[in-house]
Amino acid sequence: MTLGKRTTAEEALQGQNLRGLKAIVTGASSGIGVETTRVLALGGADVTMAVRSVEAGEKVKAELEKSLPPGSGSLRVAKLDLSDLESVRAFAAADGDAPIDLLVNNAGVRATPLGKTAQGFESQMGTNHLGHFLLTELLEPRLRKSKAARIVTVSSDLHRSGKGASVLATLSDDQTFSKRKYKPFGAYGDSKLANVLFTRGLAKRLPPNVQAFAIHPGVIATNLTRHMGIQGAIFKVVGSLFMKSVQQGAATSVYAASAPELNGKSGEYLSDCHVVPPQREALDDSLVEKVWELSKKAVGLQA
Repeated sequence: MTLGKRTTAEEALQGQNLRGLKAIVTGASSGIGVETTRVLALGGADVTMAVRSVEAGEKVKAELEKSLPPGSGSLRVAKLDLSDLESVRAFAAADGDAPIDLLVNNAGVRATPLGKTAQGFESQMGTNHLGHFLLTELLEPRLRKSKAARIVTVSSDLHRSGKGASVLATLSDDQTFSKRKYKPFGAYGDSKLANVLFTRGLAKRLPPNVQAFAIHPGVIATNLTRHMGIQGAIFKVVGSLFMKSVQQGAATSVYAASAPELNGKSGEYLSDCHVVPPQREALDDSLVEKVWELSKKAVGLQA
């Protein structure tokens, strides 16, 4: 079948056998994280549901286990709060050193009021980018042990509104917007541009057996709209005419995690189960390296 905008996650799996693979999905208790988890498990992968609320995660796990057929992969829930780097470190240290085959950096917040993470970073950059940056770096040795691992980071086409200079400022000299006007969607776009820049930097540093992709899931009415107030309510009603379903929204994540035709294309940006060009600044190698070094410093991976 031809894959595209209306492809579902099950269709994007294309019958791939994931049995025996070990997967981690962040934000697996809501939105497309649930569907990504379900379909990876349906394909046979054993999935760790990395969630902020273990209670919520256990409820979703129980529901998924009722719906999954015999022979599906196993599910387990683990605590992970990406807005707290100490939680990220605890998660990464809690599960030994066994190989990981799939890491789906799915969790995120969108258009939130100005706030800070536990370490004092602007909340969207801190959660969407820095939390996943540290998580991926800490898990990289285990990903390298896989015969063929993939790292999928959920970005957004709103990365096209992000500004490289603003990303750098948020990671360095103006982390809390004391010198700039804070715009919720502007900060979101910056965090999503950081996701794409991170993926490109990661691809340069990984061995051939580990590949990294950034993806746009499409426009979906998930609970990411909860901070948008009346705008979020209108968005859900009006947007339902053109938005994707959750099943369709998870498709590109599943495709990036499993499609054999993506071998050799590490570092690319995908939308609607196809490789597409990101915005121009995302292709700036000097910006990629600046973001990488500032991110390492921010999460404490270098002095």
